[in-house]
Amino acid sequence: MPLQVSTESPSTIAHSLKSSSSTSSFLVVYASEIDGRSWCGDCREAEPLVDAKFVDRAEVVKVVFAGQKDEWRKADNPWRQAPFSVTNLPTLIKVTGKEWERLVEEDVYDQKKLDAFVGPKRS
Repeated sequence: MPLQVSTESPSTIAHSLKSSSSTSSFLVVYASEIDGRSWCGDCREAEPLVDAKFVDRAEVVKVVFAGQKDEWRKADNPWRQAPFSVTNLPTLIKVTGKEWERLVEEDVYDQKKLDAFVGPKRS
């Protein structure tokens, strides 16, 4: 089952990630879609691998879209701001306690790097 897109505000998502009771929480930031297809080639490459990685896992995973090209490129885009600090798409953010780590662009669809970043499935 594909991951579900969050419609929560950036501030609500940040609060949720910071206060999650799970060991790690994740946020996937993709470029928005045009006619059902992301304008970002790296996002299109990453999506099936990210979906497969998180199927049947217990971690909190939220997916958001950073906007169309013109929205994404604006300095005030909320996903570019702290605590997200996204610089490139796609970005996978892992929050563990107070630590925010990022896997960015082609590293998101590098299976070995994705596996190492997400870690083993918890029982």
